[in-house]
Amino acid sequence: MTQQTVSPVRVSVSVRLDQQRCFEVFTDEMTSWWPEGHHIGEAPIEKVIVEPFVGGRWYTRHTDGSETDTGVVTAYDAPHGFTVTWQIGADWAFHDDLVTTVEVRFTPTDDGRTLVELEHRDLEAYGADAATMQATFEAPDAWGGMLEHYAQVAERGV
Repeated sequence: MTQQTVSPVRVSVSVRLDQQRCFEVFTDEMTSWWPEGHHIGEAPIEKVIVEPFVGGRWYTRHTDGSETDTGVVTAYDAPHGFTVTWQIGADWAFHDDLVTTVEVRFTPTDDGRTLVELEHRDLEAYGADAATMQATFEAPDAWGGMLEHYAQVAERGV
């Protein structure tokens, strides 16, 4: 049985902030822009946390004190970018044995802005659900919409 190849989901946004501040808002202040309804825990989000080192956790702490994992940090190069695993299955639950990759790069541009590029790859790990998950991640309210919302929240602090 051959495994189908699924193209990565790639989205980007130009943000009216310098590279360092863009990185900080994205990682340290993720709770400020992460959509409230996008989580796998039972209780609402209290804080979304990306630990700032390789091997660190990417997880959500909920208002009831519970925590849900999203993945782990596999590269961390502030303020240039970071890479994490996304281990949320098609059933919207965390799976130790499912690993897809989300890489976010922050590139300064000549006009003083920062280009923020997000790539979600290794979607083949979803097996039979790969094409469905690719379409889900490409939907307007998924990565692209989240990046637009991130840019709006980040720029409000200017």
